[in-house]
Amino acid sequence: MTSTVRSEDMIIGITPFGEPDAGLALAVAGAGGLGVLDLGDGGRRSREALARLRRSAPGGFGVRVGPRCHLSPADLGADGPHTVVLAPDAPWPLTGLAARYRLLAEVTDLPTAREAVRAGAHGLIARGGECGGRTGTLSTFVLLQQLLAAPGLGVPVWACGGIGPHTAAAAVAGGAAGVVLDGQLALLAESALPEATAAALRPLDGSETVVVAGHRVLLRRGTDAPRLPEDAGPPEVAALLGARDPRTQLLPVGQDGFLAARFADRWGDVRRTVRAVREAVRDAVGDDGTVRALADGSPMSRALGTRLPVAQGPMTRVSDGAAFAAAVAADGALPFLALALADGERTREMLAGTRDAVAGRPWGVGVLGFAPEDVRAAQLEAVRELRPTHAVIAGGRPAQARALEQDGIRTFLHVPSPGLLRQFLQAGARRFVFEGSECGGHVGPRASFPLWEAQLGVLEDYLDDGGDAGDVEVFFAGGVHDERSAAMVAALAAPLTARGAAVGVLMGTAYLFTEEAVAHGAIRPLFQRQVLDADRTTLLESAPGHATRCVPSPFAAGYREEEARLRAEGVPDRLVWEELERLNVGRLRLASKGTTRGTDGTLVPVDERRQLAEGMFMAGEVAVLRSRPPRSPRCTPP
Repeated sequence: MTSTVRSEDMIIGITPFGEPDAGLALAVAGAGGLGVLDLGDGGRRSREALARLRRSAPGGFGVRVGPRCHLSPADLGADGPHTVVLAPDAPWPLTGLAARYRLLAEVTDLPTAREAVRAGAHGLIARGGECGGRTGTLSTFVLLQQLLAAPGLGVPVWACGGIGPHTAAAAVAGGAAGVVLDGQLALLAESALPEATAAALRPLDGSETVVVAGHRVLLRRGTDAPRLPEDAGPPEVAALLGARDPRTQLLPVGQDGFLAARFADRWGDVRRTVRAVREAVRDAVGDDGTVRALADGSPMSRALGTRLPVAQGPMTRVSDGAAFAAAVAADGALPFLALALADGERTREMLAGTRDAVAGRPWGVGVLGFAPEDVRAAQLEAVRELRPTHAVIAGGRPAQARALEQDGIRTFLHVPSPGLLRQFLQAGARRFVFEGSECGGHVGPRASFPLWEAQLGVLEDYLDDGGDAGDVEVFFAGGVHDERSAAMVAALAAPLTARGAAVGVLMGTAYLFTEEAVAHGAIRPLFQRQVLDADRTTLLESAPGHATRCVPSPFAAGYREEEARLRAEGVPDRLVWEELERLNVGRLRLASKGTTRGTDGTLVPVDERRQLAEGMFMAGEVAVLRSRPPRSPRCTPP
């Protein structure tokens, strides 16, 4: 069986939520995409749907085999599908099927992808952590990059998770053969989704799903919600997945569930949807001007006063030195100092040193909008006195940004949700950072692809209602580190830049790999070795909504052990959260600077053994994509 990618393969539409829906699969095929029927549990409805497709589209459709499917390959028949998609836990073996069908394997990590290719898979579907149902830890944006860059795979890759018109363009611009739509199709005219499930799906905004035993689901509350045992494992959760009855089943919807309503509102049916997504891809990929949005002298470069539309994101206990900031500025990017919880004296010292070191180039400060009032007031007093050109406020509000703007400091706000973005636009804010949960340190609830798709939708609505794109400046962050990832951002933002907005990228973890980060004391050599060696990241959650992304280390392992001990002893949640927060104190400084507080309050150096044992090495998912410093010695990653 050939692995040739056909024109209809750019858009693969899989019937949503593990349910067989022949009408929807046929509509995708009729619209010029590849319609794939999920065989579900293989029961009567599945057999009837398969028979309908065999009659109406012989050889011109695909099937997906999930973990509950009781059919066998023999049930597909001689006039069956062209393509078979195997879920990660499908009961059908890869070996042997490849001779009869084009075989696409859904994968959630690189080792599984390698196994699938060795077993004969003709292509891979990268299912990111934002997908509904069985999921992995890497986001679609990062997993796709990892698979496309991996040597030896040699098969086409499709992106699944967080896919709308903008992120579809990004995926193909980055090298994907195409994209997969599933839940996005659930509310279109041709869908047979039961009304009770449709009603649960319509109001979603992307923040409502949770991961339970390796499966992302909409976990409903109330007396009519399905009951899930506290110790439920993957088999028990998988057995409850479905979309027929919300009272007894868990809906396997992803962070992109909000797109179902948006697709239905904008396009209504499958034909218009497939055409819109395909045109978005072709417009972005075929426009030579797309990549110029992030080139030297771009609109964002002019807005920032820098050579490049690149910002070095503020990283607590890392980007807090004048020398490193000066190196970033000299290389054409915009450096940000992370003020964190520094007092007024320390803030003034950092700002004064950096102002002198950057020698007239643009520079900025990162402020925590939720810092204690006395701390923030002292910091802002120093900021107004020493006048950096820019600021980024995490967890801030438009009023806080407006106060700095009135002092001539151009201020960006982190905006982690579409609801907040609408509020901020209404309040007059126009400079934003859209940072996906792939980032290092404190993470938000949404991965980059679903977040970016949602935020671009809000901005499109704002501009369609008469807003001025020339006032809008946006940094995209989370998983950006090199030419491929930057090209993907340029492609997804192309409709926005075409209307006159300024777009750039903000990178934190990428700068940890540079030689200047060590040479100028931003981090110690051990810190860089830790992120270079990392093949995964981990989230340390101290309380609901408060999770920190770092690379594995002895401290991270001990943190989890301590949390498990406290839980086992029945310690109340509030006390557990307080104890975990205490564990974090000083750990990042120890990892990045190799110092700790002595008994007299002064900073004292420690050796690498203690630095490794007790430090928290914060870094984003980019850490899994790089195993060596950039080829160029420049500060700005290539």
